[in-house]
Amino acid sequence: MELEILDLGRIKCKKLELVETQDEAQEIYSPMVSVLIRHPELGVVLYDTGNSPFYSTEYSPEELETYPIDEFISIEDALAQKGLRPDDIDLLILSHLHFDHVGGLRYFRGTKAIKNVIVADADLREAYARTMTGDGGAYIKCLFDVEGVTYRTIDEGLKLADDLELFVQRSHTPGCTGMIVRTEEKGTVIFTSDTVYTRESYEKALAPGGGINKTQDEFFENLDRIKEMEADLGATLFFGHDYDQAKEWREAGVIH
Repeated sequence: MELEILDLGRIKCKKLELVETQDEAQEIYSPMVSVLIRHPELGVVLYDTGNSPFYSTEYSPEELETYPIDEFISIEDALAQKGLRPDDIDLLILSHLHFDHVGGLRYFRGTKAIKNVIVADADLREAYARTMTGDGGAYIKCLFDVEGVTYRTIDEGLKLADDLELFVQRSHTPGCTGMIVRTEEKGTVIFTSDTVYTRESYEKALAPGGGINKTQDEFFENLDRIKEMEADLGATLFFGHDYDQAKEWREAGVIH
């Protein structure tokens, strides 16, 4: 198995949107990433797809003000840098259906991957319920309700292979899918997605200060779960939007 972190650009937002802070003016870079896995059994797997290329018109003024996009790199261009096209992807995993994770799904229309998209059942239901009742928030219907998409939903965990598993978290969204990957070079890696945005948030137990998470209780409950998993598996954590970590792992290149 080979694993790489793909750079899909970044937003520049108030730090309190990611990590609780008393300095309401402080800004932070939040990276958009995708995880590319070339797997001997599963084929080419992609975890998340980044922002929409039409973010300036598809995202609401409120979203663009809160999460201004400082740099956009399409998943199509990121794959091309690795010698791949959307047609080469065998399996898509979406951690959740917020705009900055599902915005690149449109690039996979007409491919085999669009018929093989894994997402948490609770998140899919939440996305449709909110967008169909006028309170979409970070869910934007045209991003996840694309032509030809077939979702394979999961409720709890799913073992895709001996070295690749998924688990569903009830934090950030009603079903945010994390990923466990067992590598030779870095050992077991837990991808938390947006249930834990940054290393600082994890190490200092600082919940996000923004409005996306419904309660702080869900953050702390899930934090305890991740800490237990980290200890049980002897794992390294990869956080949802940690700029320094994403940069370090991208620069490291292929992880075996």
